[in-house]
Amino acid sequence: MLKKLLILATFLSPIVEASPLSDSAMRLIKIGNEIGSPDVVLRGQSLLLKGAFDLNDFDAMYEASKQVRQGSDLMGYQSKEREANEILIKLVRRSYDPALYEYALYLLDGSDGFIKNEFLALNLFEESFTIHGNAKSAMMSAIIRNESLVPGTKKSYRIDELITFSILNKVSGAQAYKTKHIDKDYLYDLKPASWRQWISEQSL
Repeated sequence: MLKKLLILATFLSPIVEASPLSDSAMRLIKIGNEIGSPDVVLRGQSLLLKGAFDLNDFDAMYEASKQVRQGSDLMGYQSKEREANEILIKLVRRSYDPALYEYALYLLDGSDGFIKNEFLALNLFEESFTIHGNAKSAMMSAIIRNESLVPGTKKSYRIDELITFSILNKVSGAQAYKTKHIDKDYLYDLKPASWRQWISEQSL
């Protein structure tokens, strides 16, 4: 089953609407892990592959990449970071929004097998916002610009546009960041050890 998941790194079809199969598959995998049933997990993985191969469901492919990255003690699968990254990057090339956001965060932190690259991270967040209207990406674009993580991108009008969009869409941490780091322009720079962790700690 793991080998079939890894084949996704090679065969990605043109994007189509996501299938409900991917949601059903992930529910089965979750339940199987909770009750310790390899058979239930295997049923979920089979559904995931059906969505990925037969229905060209990018949601299923994305979930497959996460399964490959996490590995599974129950199923005896080790984490395959490189293969998971290959699937993720191929989805990014299709401008699949969850992959754009995820990849950008990896690049911003320089984690999970990716070298830190704030410039590329900003471009990905901007693509996610511009094409898909992703409000979380809008906030991260505003932060990268405001913190001058990419030289020459601290432009007030663009930062205001991005942070306002994220606030209107109720992104956790957006209003607090605007108040502390844009309106009041705090003297200290925001330099979390992990941007992913910082995001997870934010609240409305």
